[in-house]
Amino acid sequence: MKKEYILAHDLGTTGNKATLYDSAGKLVASSFHSYVTHYPGVNWAEQNPLDWWKAVCVSTQDLLKKARISKKNVACVSFSGQMMGCLPLDKQGNPLRNSIIWADQRGVEQANRIREIVGEDEVYTITGHRISPTYSAAKIMWVRDNEPGIFKKVHKFVHAKDYIIYRLTHRFATDYSDASGMNLFDIQKREWSSQMLKLIRIPVEILPELHTSIDVVGEVTREISEEAFLGPGTPVVMGGGDGPCAAVGAGVVREGSSYTY
Repeated sequence: MKKEYILAHDLGTTGNKATLYDSAGKLVASSFHSYVTHYPGVNWAEQNPLDWWKAVCVSTQDLLKKARISKKNVACVSFSGQMMGCLPLDKQGNPLRNSIIWADQRGVEQANRIREIVGEDEVYTITGHRISPTYSAAKIMWVRDNEPGIFKKVHKFVHAKDYIIYRLTHRFATDYSDASGMNLFDIQKREWSSQMLKLIRIPVEILPELHTSIDVVGEVTREISEEAFLGPGTPVVMGGGDGPCAAVGAGVVREGSSYTY
């Protein structure tokens, strides 16, 4: 049998939705595995990234069983996922704390500081977004301000799908769509904004490398393949944030078209 199946994972807020498609784009099987959101404070929301990993592995195994195919027949795996998160990893890719997810609003003070230092209009011109504690910049600043011991150990801040990609490939990476939800990405230059980073004192070194959503970031490593229920060498395609991917799925791929998410 040819390697003709595409495996896709969507790491949402309530759980991981996984689907398997054949080469003609026909849905072969789907699976869902939930995980818990923790609320350690008022307007705080966190998730354990190890729960994401377990959900991806369990969902992959379930899909292969439902479709009655071997992992050797998976041509590639790709991801979408919740945006605007804040997960600090050390140099070995280990989580240093739970992920601060998109719904978390603890960074109000930090967002106000961005407004004072950079200005609402300038941030919008650079990033295409208003200033908000929802976006990752304020959350990264919160970790720096309130958890300095953790911040000193940070190698990279990543999103949900990016953590799974690291586990599979040992590459610290994100795509343009997820980067755009951080209040740190220059949407015209398609790079991390040196101006934003300088003004709010976030070193570019703690941000992942940037890719398009269709880039093959790496391959499933042999050491993780058995745990992930994927064949070693399976290509891993970057994917994107859940909102932009939903728009593409709805056919919004040309300027002037729209979609209500």
